Amino acid sequence: MRFGDRLRELREERDITQKKLGELINVSARVIGYYEANDRFPRDENVLKTLADFFNVSVDYLVGRTEIRFSSDDIVAESKISYNLDVKGLPDEALKKVEDYIDLIKTKYKSNNNSPKKK
Repeated sequence: MRFGDRLRELREERDITQKKLGELINVSARVIGYYEANDRFPRDENVLKTLADFFNVSVDYLVGRTEIRFSSDDIVAESKISYNLDVKGLPDEALKKVEDYIDLIKTKYKSNNNSPKKK
């Protein structure tokens, strides 16, 4: 599977738009469309890393080098929303939005922590 096909598959699994994904990685929805059509490939390795982190997959999986989503080192027991949040009674759609928002925040702060510090 090619990068664009894999990207579209992952984005649709998360049920987010091209526009929303573009906002997350600081590119336009049009660029996401180019990626998904296999017309372009990210030139910046940080875009690939951010996408892999957001979708919780390896870069190798993202670019189609493997069908294994995670390396054996990455496999950890996952729990649905293990934070101290009161989510009882929320419908599945709302729980998904909470998970997506948490992923967005993690991605944002992970990328901020990797950026050079201003002096």
